[in-house]
Amino acid sequence: MTSVEEIVSEVEALPPLPDTVLKVINVINNPSSTIDQIVDAVKYDQAITSEILRLCNSAYFGVVRKVTSLNDALVVLGNVKLLQMVMAVHTNSLLSQGQSGYGLAPGALWKQSVAVAIASSALAARLQIPNGNMLFTAGLLHDIGKMVLNEHVADKFAELVRRVAEDKISFAEAEQQVLGFSHEEVGAMVGEKWHLPPEIIQCIKYHHAPGQLDPPDPLVDVVYLANCTCMIFGIGLGEDGLHYRADQSVMERHGLRESDIEEVGAETLVELQRIEELFSRSSGGATALRE
Repeated sequence: MTSVEEIVSEVEALPPLPDTVLKVINVINNPSSTIDQIVDAVKYDQAITSEILRLCNSAYFGVVRKVTSLNDALVVLGNVKLLQMVMAVHTNSLLSQGQSGYGLAPGALWKQSVAVAIASSALAARLQIPNGNMLFTAGLLHDIGKMVLNEHVADKFAELVRRVAEDKISFAEAEQQVLGFSHEEVGAMVGEKWHLPPEIIQCIKYHHAPGQLDPPDPLVDVVYLANCTCMIFGIGLGEDGLHYRADQSVMERHGLRESDIEEVGAETLVELQRIEELFSRSSGGATALRE
């Protein structure tokens, strides 16, 4: 079986995304969703509900009375934070394993994914782009293809790095040449298998190459810039992190300056630290961020 066939087979063998997460994504994607719809999307999933309540009752929030329901959690977190926390809880287990092929220790991929999600939301607000909640999810899942390609990259890492150095190509282009797929393409395949909204799939597929789209997609631009911001600040930087091309035109078409990226990066670091502390102080997430 060829490498390409193996990769396609591995994508097909992935378990489906839990119904709760799909419901949450659909709620996030609809700006007119009500509080009742938010609660209904989560309340029948005991694992997610118990983890949300555990987080809300952690010492970090310092609530006066015990949070015993999702409605109480909404009061503590707010609807946007609750939705984001549900996604973070799910992807904590999904992305917490080490990705040695990319030089990422256990927890590092999740940490980097959360950081890109935070930066995506911050950039969306700064640029007044709607669908900030959906961009949070797109940022969270942008590197999902690395889960599938990890072992293949580990086996071919020397060849990948040689091509990057000698042919002056990006790491993703080297992946495509050597393995038959880049992690962005594999991530898009995973998104299609999971029936994610097409906007999120497009963000995953082009998060390193927004210039391939004509006309440009502002949502893809945001995830691309968020990912670049996290690379600049050294968040979850793996072996591939410095082997991508920068696209200055994305900054220019949105009227952004270096100072804007610096401010978003600073905001991201503060919020990421908050989430790290929150998860490390809850009994359910104590090991997720160890590197």
